[in-house]
Amino acid sequence: MGQLLNDVLEGIFISLVSFAVPLFLICGTIIYMKVKRYKQSQYYAQTGHRYMKVVQDIGLYGEYRCVAEIEARRIAPIILTNVYLPHPTKRDRTTEIDVVFINESGIHVIESKNYSGWIFGREQDRQWTQTLANRKKFKFYNPIKQNELHMRAIEQVLRLDRSHLHSWIVFSDRSTLKRVESSSVPVLNRKSWAKQMTVSRDIRLTATEQIDLYEKLLPYTNASTEIKTAHMNAIQQTKSSTS
Repeated sequence: MGQLLNDVLEGIFISLVSFAVPLFLICGTIIYMKVKRYKQSQYYAQTGHRYMKVVQDIGLYGEYRCVAEIEARRIAPIILTNVYLPHPTKRDRTTEIDVVFINESGIHVIESKNYSGWIFGREQDRQWTQTLANRKKFKFYNPIKQNELHMRAIEQVLRLDRSHLHSWIVFSDRSTLKRVESSSVPVLNRKSWAKQMTVSRDIRLTATEQIDLYEKLLPYTNASTEIKTAHMNAIQQTKSSTS
């Protein structure tokens, strides 16, 4: 009886090992490829964030996914991330842009909202609403208005005509844009946005002009710890005053 039990347990162990080892190898290969792709991205080159930090932070991961979508569709795209520009109206303040993509049609200013759930909001509203599956609701500042501030900041720094700028609001594919009304600014899930980014548009910038704009904005991606801290403190103060 004891020998039979040992044989059964040995058979179970062998079955588990024969199943677990290939699964482990497959999972390991997938993770390796994802980390490798991340370390080859401009997002990693510009931020230096560890892969695990990015995947564990909803906001950072949304930014990286936007960069990855552009890189998957363009050869050597011109991208900048986490651009800290002088605030267009408030002295000694900054405004941070998630992702900037420069191509022949102009400068694409991308505000990433890596949210899940149902999203409700209109272009003229001050706040939009996120509703989760458990029916909890959260208010957040209108991303169209938020990105308009970014557009104005770029205009002031580059002295560029608004026709050269394009505002994009990009939500996670895990979200449903339930009732979102916007006539002037595209508000899209990430996959839909990525497809639209490949659509041919009017050519407004030469290759030389694109590089020139990139070089003008690049210094603003190297914000000091003091600038980043002051920026976060200002955001917290704004949230406290409106709550």
